[in-house]
Amino acid sequence: MRDVGTEILTRFGTPVAFDIWKEFDAGRKSPAECLRIACETVTNTSAEDMRALIEGQAIRSGFVEFTRFCNEGSIELRIVSDGFSIYIAQILEKYSLGHIPVWTNTIELNSQGRFDVSFDHEREGCSHCASCKCAGVINSSDDTDTIVYVGDGYSDWCPSMMADVVFARRDLKRHCGELGIPHHPFEDFHEVQAILQNYLAERPKYRREQAHRRRKELITIE
Repeated sequence: MRDVGTEILTRFGTPVAFDIWKEFDAGRKSPAECLRIACETVTNTSAEDMRALIEGQAIRSGFVEFTRFCNEGSIELRIVSDGFSIYIAQILEKYSLGHIPVWTNTIELNSQGRFDVSFDHEREGCSHCASCKCAGVINSSDDTDTIVYVGDGYSDWCPSMMADVVFARRDLKRHCGELGIPHHPFEDFHEVQAILQNYLAERPKYRREQAHRRRKELITIE
């Protein structure tokens, strides 16, 4: 429901964790460079305090039910994130959803109370994410798949352009509107599930041609 990475850096980091993104806006640093510097501001943090903050996070209404819906319908569900592995894993475990594959930055708290950071999914050609979400989508899908993307932020802009069906909130909703990307506004996963049920009944192998060409272009570039 909230941006957990921001909450962690607000609680345990320093203002540098947020000021550094001016360098990204100016084109002088990559997302990975800025995120590494932001994470370096976290020092002497206890595992107990970190765990307590993460444990208090809630997921969006309907997501647990949505995972069951996907499982029962043999729909492959994955999480692509530009966040921190530490909180994603803990939140999923809290809701007994640790089986869901996750594509994200490896950011874990070490015994000295600092973050160990590894950008396993950084892509040189990606200027939006430290963990390239487009690569996560491409690497986990087949050319014949119908790709459904659900997102709400800046790092969701690129993958939304290569998805056949898009569900958008907040910044992503505005972005889709500005670029003319067909999308379904949503507030919770009950809405997402209801609309997907209609797709499965009416056009289960739906393909948005513009999105398909975008995927082909990225694969060709790589």
